Amino acid sequence: MDKYRNMVLVTCFVMMLCCSMGWATAYEDDSQVESEAQRDMLAYVQSTFPYRFGNDLLAGDYVQYEIADHPSQREEPELCSLEVTERIGYVSTIKEEFEGNILYYRIDLQSNTLLEYWGYDEDGVEQRPQLLSSSEVETRMLTMKSQNTRASNPSLPEGITKPMFSSLTQRENFSLERSSLNCLVRALEVPIMEGITPEIRHTVQELSKVYFSESVPKLLPAKLMAVYWDNTEVFEGNHGLVKQSAFQLKIYNKAER
Repeated sequence: MDKYRNMVLVTCFVMMLCCSMGWATAYEDDSQVESEAQRDMLAYVQSTFPYRFGNDLLAGDYVQYEIADHPSQREEPELCSLEVTERIGYVSTIKEEFEGNILYYRIDLQSNTLLEYWGYDEDGVEQRPQLLSSSEVETRMLTMKSQNTRASNPSLPEGITKPMFSSLTQRENFSLERSSLNCLVRALEVPIMEGITPEIRHTVQELSKVYFSESVPKLLPAKLMAVYWDNTEVFEGNHGLVKQSAFQLKIYNKAER
């Protein structure tokens, strides 16, 4: 269970960075801390984006997700949407909206390279950070991951602290308004070891299921990646996300191929 507690801690950390668009307004009195928070956020964006978008995206591709575990008490659920606004050759521009923030990613789909990243916060202020070098991204991500890895109990077996996702043999149907999507399902592989009963294995697998469909464009929200930054294998391929424990597809459009 420590794995899941770590995931929650990491999610909260990244949500804090994302919701502030990396501008760390809480640290306005400390420019050095603010700068470091901005660079950590940017390292997170640059390191996770290669797993978030399909290489076959076209202008008009669109998804909207409902986020079920938002901590606020407001009646309306949080929504997050992503749309391919433009594609010229292999270069696509993707717009992401959540909680009043708007992010843009300009990506070379052929080389899977982030060319430009900018956005507007909830006050409409434009931010256009300078991308970090690959070496700085790697260093910062290793530091953040090392702070999370085995933080609760260094003696836990590797199979518990670093589980892997794999595809289940059976696909499952997911109902979406008047249609139904036949989904590929991936879930955690639970190691066979003393103390882990078949019931525990089944429960963990059910709770960790992630549903994907080739009918949905692969446009993954930035917040989602916080839970899986050490399990990117779950996002292999061009299948779009349909359902996860907190994220559920609400609307989608896949441009004609």
